Amino acid sequence: MPDLLLDTDVVIDHIRGHRFLAVPRDRAAYSTLTRAELYAGVRADETVLDALLAGFVEIPVDRVIAEEGGRIRRSHGIDLADAIIAATAITTGRTLVTRNERHVRGVRGLKVRRPRP
Repeated sequence: MPDLLLDTDVVIDHIRGHRFLAVPRDRAAYSTLTRAELYAGVRADETVLDALLAGFVEIPVDRVIAEEGGRIRRSHGIDLADAIIAATAITTGRTLVTRNERHVRGVRGLKVRRPRP
């Protein structure tokens, strides 16, 4: 079972060639919200996105994640997308891999790891 949740910024870095995604595919998952954020990108090449994401587990935003995301948003004042992705990591017991640690700093129960250089 994957124990890591990829944040959108980590996937974007990989796609843009800034940083290789050095995470074994069997260890990583992503939120459907990450898929939405990637598809919203101005230069989104959907064929590339689909090929990249196909190798990872996709975690849908269900009621439990949505409610926890709302609570995180309310208590920490962070962007709703960041709150839902953090809630996804917490409720599924995964560590969030992100460069944006400051966005989720102080979220109780969230384990965070920076991507490898």
